[in-house]
Amino acid sequence: MQTALVQPWQATGSAETERWYVRLLPSLTDFAFILPLFLLFGMMTGATRLLSDGDTGWHIRTGDWILAHRQIPTTDLFSFTMPGQPWFAWEWGWDLLFAAIHRTAGLAGVVFLNVVLLSLTAALVFRLIRRYTDNDVLSFAFMMLAMCGSIVHWLARPHLISWVFVLVFAHIILSAERGDRKPLFYAPVLMVLWTNLHGGFFTGILLLVTYAIGEAIRTALSVTKFELVAWRSSFEYLACALACSAATLINPYGWHLHQHVISYLRDSTLLDNISEFQSISFHNSGSVFFECMLFAGLAAAFWCFARGRAGLGLTVLLWAHAALFSGRNIPVFMLLSAPAAALMTQALLGRLGSTPLFSKISAAAGEIVSELKPLERANRAYLLSALALLFVGGNLAGGQGVFRARFNPKDFPVEAIPIIQKAGFDRLFTTDQWADYLIYRNYPAQKTFLDGRSDFFGDSMVKKYQHIMNAQYDCEDLLKKFSIDGVMVKADTPLATVLKHSAGWKLLFDDGSIIVFQARARTF
Repeated sequence: MQTALVQPWQATGSAETERWYVRLLPSLTDFAFILPLFLLFGMMTGATRLLSDGDTGWHIRTGDWILAHRQIPTTDLFSFTMPGQPWFAWEWGWDLLFAAIHRTAGLAGVVFLNVVLLSLTAALVFRLIRRYTDNDVLSFAFMMLAMCGSIVHWLARPHLISWVFVLVFAHIILSAERGDRKPLFYAPVLMVLWTNLHGGFFTGILLLVTYAIGEAIRTALSVTKFELVAWRSSFEYLACALACSAATLINPYGWHLHQHVISYLRDSTLLDNISEFQSISFHNSGSVFFECMLFAGLAAAFWCFARGRAGLGLTVLLWAHAALFSGRNIPVFMLLSAPAAALMTQALLGRLGSTPLFSKISAAAGEIVSELKPLERANRAYLLSALALLFVGGNLAGGQGVFRARFNPKDFPVEAIPIIQKAGFDRLFTTDQWADYLIYRNYPAQKTFLDGRSDFFGDSMVKKYQHIMNAQYDCEDLLKKFSIDGVMVKADTPLATVLKHSAGWKLLFDDGSIIVFQARARTF
């Protein structure tokens, strides 16, 4: 029975798989593409999940400024504490793109395009794993693991574009490994786009350098003498990395952007105060996906070294370290480690299949994979993916339930906005996340003390912000120094407790979650 199912596809070659009805059938690539849609809108909070970070707000308003002034900003736009100071809008391309979308389709359009980016990420990682293993079922399983592990940073922010670029570069490198080096010539062009969309562009260069080192290691450890082909491959990766490095200079700030990024990433004091740069807490239930990939990935790295795939092994080790050092790097680690982990798993399953206990299971699984393979390799119209996007887009336009694109009132001071606008504060102090939201709602009328642009404000301003928020000994002096006339914080913060008992502040709003104070010295 199983043999009969396989033979018609294989015997007729591509003739059967090219029939029109086969093109319309859903494929595993389709299911990979719609997986983020299912998780986001079927199992999570939907659009509000992507809008759970206030940074989206100031990115959109930066893009609005670019559209209005037709130039890239070089000085601060949003704060009253550092007006006119040099500022790098290093993700200006994303800001411009999404501001244009926002003007046309509102937050629903912003959510929709970010959903598309997540779906592209899932499809790309599935196809990458499949190129390594040639096993559709195993590739889909590890794609699911990688995407579930990346959920921690499913936010409508520029880094989602970086995930797509990371996977495109991984595909380019795999093609080069297999002898097709033409895609390497496209890398510098892609790098120009990447550099102007997100600051994670250095990841692509790092990937190329890692594989260059991997080729050198493979040659040095070869049983024979140095292989010319291996050295040539190493040189080509390095040449491509140099070309990509040169391409990154094509940005509005030139080499000063690189200087700024390096300075920011080297400021450990500043990064220690930013939650997404901290190591992950393994008490979080979602960390189980990262744990699974961490164990599998580390084992797979050494498995790769033993089989002459030093570039892949080095990539896994490098990003495992990065992910343990900073939770922000976990999604990239999950995406880049999945192929190595799948390759090792495939080899282990092959060995288990030769044992009497697992031989029948292995044979049955092998038949399923064999039957699925010719059908999966057929050209597709990806109709299911298109219909899924139409469904999501239509529902986002309707704006009901989980498809309602808005900043969640449970996370942002939505109800307090009328109070803030009526009070007309010149210098309002609030949390960095809420400041980002205020920029979205009230810019240019509302300026901020400190917002989500931590690279701009630096360690000194972050410490002043923390001193005020935690009601430390100098908080009253700092409020006076910056002429703060309004405060909006969470009701359970130390600052709220202190101001409640201060004669210099008047309570304007308190719903048990958000509390707003006005300085009594202010007159209207």
